[in-house]
Amino acid sequence: MTEQRRRARFAGLTAAVCALALMAVAAVPVEQTEAAWSDREYATAPLSTLTVPAPVFTSCKTDPGPLGLAPTITVLWTLPAGYALPSARYVAGPAVATMAAITTNYSTTTVTTGNYSTVFSGPVLSGLLGGQASVGILVEHASKWTSKPASATGAVVLLGLGASCTVNP
Repeated sequence: MTEQRRRARFAGLTAAVCALALMAVAAVPVEQTEAAWSDREYATAPLSTLTVPAPVFTSCKTDPGPLGLAPTITVLWTLPAGYALPSARYVAGPAVATMAAITTNYSTTTVTTGNYSTVFSGPVLSGLLGGQASVGILVEHASKWTSKPASATGAVVLLGLGASCTVNP
């Protein structure tokens, strides 16, 4: 046998073995699998929402001070049932509805059980040229969720004249 014939026979034999191997692999059926993300187990639980009630402003008053040098806004208000004074948070700024900053310029006194009076103090000279400010009080639940703020807007005209206050809806 010549070398050329031997190589041809070897190549043919190799091709036949490869063909048989491919046929053997193709003949094995593919098994179905179930992906982990299609697991049929599920869980249920009750779902509820927490609505924190807002305090209620009953009235407000703006006092510009002499010539508007020391303006204050006083609000009379009540806490919602089930909440105590430590849960109140005080805010002030141009528009309380857009979540003004927490303020420390206030003092609260108890008028009667559950009824309070809070005086918000403006910066010195802030009423001299006139302007307006909003103040608000919101309630914080133990879960740290808060109510919408109850708010009032006080206004002063030039030199502390024409002071007004409006409880916002």
